[in-house]
Amino acid sequence: MFQITRRSAKLFSTNLNALRKYADNVSTLKGGENILYSSLQKKFPQAKEIKIKDISGGCGAIFEVFISTTEFKGMSMVKQHQLINEVLKDEIKSMHGIRIHTEIPVENNK
Repeated sequence: MFQITRRSAKLFSTNLNALRKYADNVSTLKGGENILYSSLQKKFPQAKEIKIKDISGGCGAIFEVFISTTEFKGMSMVKQHQLINEVLKDEIKSMHGIRIHTEIPVENNK
């Protein structure tokens, strides 16, 4: 029999809330999309938008990646794409292809 203490209940509640927050962010993503999203979110915590789409018909062979972040400021498009490739290098090994789109969001100076 398990004994639930206040400490274990609080720990469970904290972990459950973190899991819910994560699930809300990726609720529409499937297996491989989820993995790519998580890797990019870790590398680019300031990203305004990250979109991952399996464009292979669901088999996970080809993905389209879009990321919008100010962290690309001052980088050429080639450098931005190289950075994405570096972050996803392990995942890319099992893919047939990847399309990468990047942008630097416009900042509103009001």
